[in-house]
Amino acid sequence: MEDKIFTKLQKKFFYIPLVIGWILVLLACSLIFYITYEKTMSKVQSTLLRASDAPYFQSDNFIYVFDKNGSVSTAQIENSYTQEEINEIISFLSHDNNENKFTLKGGKHFMYVKSSSTDNGVTTVKYVIIEYTDDMETLTALAITLTVIAIFAMLGIFLFCYLYSRSAIAPVKASFIQQQELVANASHELKTPLTIIRTNLDLITSDPSATVKDNEKWLSSTVEQVNRMNTMILDMLELSRIDADTNRMMREPVVLNDCVQGAILSFEAPCYEKNIDLQFDAPEKATVSATPDELEKLSTILLDNAVKYTPDNGRITVKIQRAKQRRVVVLSFTNTGEGIPEEHLERIFDRFYKVDPSHKETHNSFGLGLSIAKSIAVSLKGNIRCESKSGEYTSFIVELPLCANTAKK
Repeated sequence: MEDKIFTKLQKKFFYIPLVIGWILVLLACSLIFYITYEKTMSKVQSTLLRASDAPYFQSDNFIYVFDKNGSVSTAQIENSYTQEEINEIISFLSHDNNENKFTLKGGKHFMYVKSSSTDNGVTTVKYVIIEYTDDMETLTALAITLTVIAIFAMLGIFLFCYLYSRSAIAPVKASFIQQQELVANASHELKTPLTIIRTNLDLITSDPSATVKDNEKWLSSTVEQVNRMNTMILDMLELSRIDADTNRMMREPVVLNDCVQGAILSFEAPCYEKNIDLQFDAPEKATVSATPDELEKLSTILLDNAVKYTPDNGRITVKIQRAKQRRVVVLSFTNTGEGIPEEHLERIFDRFYKVDPSHKETHNSFGLGLSIAKSIAVSLKGNIRCESKSGEYTSFIVELPLCANTAKK
């Protein structure tokens, strides 16, 4: 069903611009030919009219034919015309056609203007004829050229519309699939705690005489699962809020160093328990346009992720430095440890994605933290990426634009 909907939508993205594009190409080519044709004919006509008023034998570019009371004579005949062509011209004129243009059998094109005068009872009809075969050949070449251009343009539009329809439908399809995956993943993640809660409640209600102390184990398990579901729901709401970017108007210049340092302080205890060496390197202050909550949330997520995957006696290094020749600040969180396999790096920021679902540190995680971090970075007009080397380190690198007043320093 979904495929039919997307196919129908793609056809609309394809056929509508295709038809519009083809019509515009045909209209443009037709208009170019029409304007050129009219200008050419007008020029030939104008030249012919000026020649008809000129003195006799003034120009070699014209043929003059005289008819005196049925006696036809020709003058100023170019050497390029054969007697057969001359006879054909005279024959055409003798029919007195309404049109002022004619074409010989050999393909030569002519235009003429007719005038008459009477002198001593003798009527003389004068025909001034001009050949415009070269102009017609130019127009024919133009017509062929425009036809070829139109064909290639229409093929190009066809290809463009095809690729455009696919690219235009891709975000819609990806969003639809993402929503389906989100619902499926959320349902899957909620299924386990709900099952546990239901089982606990069945056990609690199975013995009406049991006290709260007797059911303490099941009640504690139920509370734990409720807290898990609450965490996931809050994370999903946080993602929706960030995607909607409702805080854009509330952002102001904030010193990144202070927010990161505040987040680091809250992780000193977990690092102390695992004997992790937590280092903070920030040689100069950097100011970005954000809210303190966004920067603290971003730092907290990446620090929490680093602590989870850093083994005992490991090391976490947090750095803030300005990128060379760029108005951005680079915030990096690097930890020693197993690292992340290369095939997982592209999906590490996907919602509900876990590199190793069985890992003890991520067993109770829903895989939304890094998605939230990416959404925050993107909403701040920055980006985030992950670099890792198996068995050595993992580094999350965030690039954020500096405020204008600090970028110049």
